[in-house]
Amino acid sequence: MQKMKGHIRKRGNKYAIVVDLGRDHNGKRKQTWFSGYDRKKDAEKDLPRILNEINQGTFIEPSNETFKTYLEKWIRNKKTQIKPTTLDNYTRMLQNHIIPALGHIKLEKLNRLHLKEFYSMLEEEKELAPSSIKKIHAIVRSALSDAVEDGLIMKNVASGIKTPRIGPSKIKVWDEKQLMTFLNSIKEDPLYIAFHLPAMTGMRRGEVLGLRWQDIDFDQKILRVMQTITTEGFSDAKTQTSDKRTIDLDDVTIMELKKRKKIVAQDKLKAGPAYEDNDLVVCTPLGKPIYPRNYNRKWYNFLEKVDVPKIRVHDLRHTHATLMLLQGIPVKVVSERLGHASIEITLNIYGHLLPSIQKEAIKLFSKNLFENEKKENKNSL
Repeated sequence: MQKMKGHIRKRGNKYAIVVDLGRDHNGKRKQTWFSGYDRKKDAEKDLPRILNEINQGTFIEPSNETFKTYLEKWIRNKKTQIKPTTLDNYTRMLQNHIIPALGHIKLEKLNRLHLKEFYSMLEEEKELAPSSIKKIHAIVRSALSDAVEDGLIMKNVASGIKTPRIGPSKIKVWDEKQLMTFLNSIKEDPLYIAFHLPAMTGMRRGEVLGLRWQDIDFDQKILRVMQTITTEGFSDAKTQTSDKRTIDLDDVTIMELKKRKKIVAQDKLKAGPAYEDNDLVVCTPLGKPIYPRNYNRKWYNFLEKVDVPKIRVHDLRHTHATLMLLQGIPVKVVSERLGHASIEITLNIYGHLLPSIQKEAIKLFSKNLFENEKKENKNSL
């Protein structure tokens, strides 16, 4: 029997093992790829084991089954193994989070990068608590562990992945001066509006990137959150937390949106037939969508040039909420702007601010109450 050969190949910023499996009945060369290695030496270390399994006849032939199809079978088999309440929790996590984000990926193609980006999205876009993300990770890890035991995949890519730490909130925000320093420093950039919006509206990254001109009412000074952009592309934003959500806009933001509209019109004229018109507010000079990874890259490039504390791009949203609360804006109003499903979510995230807000509020209340009384007494003399 001829021994199989393999080699390492770089794909983007990752490495893959490529194994030659000979030729099929038509004489066509067959190869199988094992992707998702962060370092070349990790792939080199795994190559002998994979070749040995192939040569020993224990190799698992890649399957076209999607993660969604596998998970649906997996959860059905779990019915007799776990408690009904646990089954309900698993099913809810699968339907609400795991399958929508990862279900389209082939089971054998699922890799660590997919999972890392998924958990980052749950934390930053959906604002799930670290404890919830850990539960979701536990489900994914368990499902993949069973897939390994059943001989469907060779290794559990969820093993060893770190999820957000459970503990005090790590939210970092800018004060008013720092926010204005940043915004003024990047104001001349054509994509300035992409960072002005989350700072002035509290919109999520995906909501900003998915915003269309048709979603903005310049006369009423509002915008509607109708679609988002994720790493997988466009998706409908009509969910329980953001169904037909409207956000009121200030005059400065309206002015900046009008400036951006002129830039887009110029880009469209310059590109001509090459322009891909998606009606997007935030897009490339050719009209194409800007995806989260490139948006983040732009953000960190800005941070290198501006003298402000380093925060995550998602913390612009937190900055908006924090500054509004510190200025005495009711929590309910802030919650509605952020698109939270309930005011409890807002309180869980920003509740640490309430003691200081209460102190300032009672000072203002007392000052206004007793100063007004003094003025009335003075006027009555």
